[in-house]
Amino acid sequence: MNVRGFDTASAAGDTLQRAIQAYRSALDEVQRDRRLESFSRAETLFTQVIADQRSRTPNQLPSADLYFNQGNAALGAEHLGAAILAYRRALAIAPNHRRARQNLEFARTLLPDWVPVPEGDAISFGSFFDWMQTIRAGQWNGIAAIMFLLAMALAAFYLRTDKTVARNLAVVLLIVWIGVLARSWMHRSDATERIAVVILPEVTARSADSIHSPATFREPLPGGVEVTVVEDRDEWVRVQLSDGREAWLPASAIEIVEP
Repeated sequence: MNVRGFDTASAAGDTLQRAIQAYRSALDEVQRDRRLESFSRAETLFTQVIADQRSRTPNQLPSADLYFNQGNAALGAEHLGAAILAYRRALAIAPNHRRARQNLEFARTLLPDWVPVPEGDAISFGSFFDWMQTIRAGQWNGIAAIMFLLAMALAAFYLRTDKTVARNLAVVLLIVWIGVLARSWMHRSDATERIAVVILPEVTARSADSIHSPATFREPLPGGVEVTVVEDRDEWVRVQLSDGREAWLPASAIEIVEP
């Protein structure tokens, strides 16, 4: 879990350099309290770097490596919720970031056994599928348009020349076009899901949107639990765990993954 992806000599801003230095100091620290303090300082500084970049360039997301390093610092500081959130954000930007996938899987093992964790989303199926996950909805629409135009051009060429190859290619491209349209629709459906992570050390899940409602589970939800936001209501959110169970949480207890 070493810091990666940055050249300190060319890093923009002193804050990033101090974040990296604090992280490296934590790695060398033997005393636990000082090590946690250094990791926590590194986490705070990486968070500040991300906030500064988002402020300067609101239309450009910070790099996945920056979120990855933030997650490593948070994990070292034993802030499990912040670590899992950072790794999920790194993967939202770069689904083929293997180090972030590996560290996310490790961080999930630190959760209590009774807490359900998502299955399958942190498994890489190969570079091609990872590349597909990086394509956004508007890009899928563009690819579909190109496939359709190519198919129509080949169909027109076949009608003029009676070339069987052109007809077959047109059919193949139409099949691909249908598949791309389906993927575009799936992408829009996925985008409507709001995945979040519990960031407080622990929070009591309630059966309704009230502090006086009975607790849903025997134990509080620990930081790092990944949920899907189903409904917003004032200062509360109804969430669904990865095993399908639902509960109400204070909105302040979670952060949405989408960076």
